[in-house]
Amino acid sequence: MISWLLGSPPPPWHYLDDVFQEYSNVAVYLNAYGNIEIIKVSDIDEFHAPTSVLISGYYLLTLKPYYIKLRKFVAFPTRRLPVIKRLIKYPRWRSMEYYYKDEFLIGWLIYDCDNCKEKQRLHLEVNEEIMSDDEIVEKHLQIYNS
Repeated sequence: MISWLLGSPPPPWHYLDDVFQEYSNVAVYLNAYGNIEIIKVSDIDEFHAPTSVLISGYYLLTLKPYYIKLRKFVAFPTRRLPVIKRLIKYPRWRSMEYYYKDEFLIGWLIYDCDNCKEKQRLHLEVNEEIMSDDEIVEKHLQIYNS
C-alpha cells in the first residue's frame, strides 16, 4: 500500500509518477510542516467523478497540493477570486469556488487537458504570494498555452 508515504516529506515528482503509474487520478497533499498528510487515488470513470481526488476547498486552507495526476484535466487552487473570474472566461476553463457566508475562501481552477503532467506540475509551482493578480493570470495562461 501507499500508506508508508504518509507523514514523510514528499519524494520527487518522477518518483510519485512511478508509484502511481497504475492509477488514473491521484492527489498528494502536504500539511504545514511540508509532510504528506493526505493521498487520494481513484480509478473511477471520468464520466462519474472526473475530479474525485480534489479535496474540498476548506481543507486547502491548511493543506497544499503537491502532486496531482488527472488523466483528462489540469487542476490547481487559488486564493484569488479575480484570478478565477478572469481565467474561467477562456474556453474549457472552469472553477469550483468555496465561500464562508458571502466571503470567498479559495477555489480550484480546472481545464481540459489529456495527460498533461508537466503543465500540472508547473501550475502547482506558481507562487501566488509574490505575484499580482495580473502576473498570476499571465503565468497560468503561459503554462496553458505551452
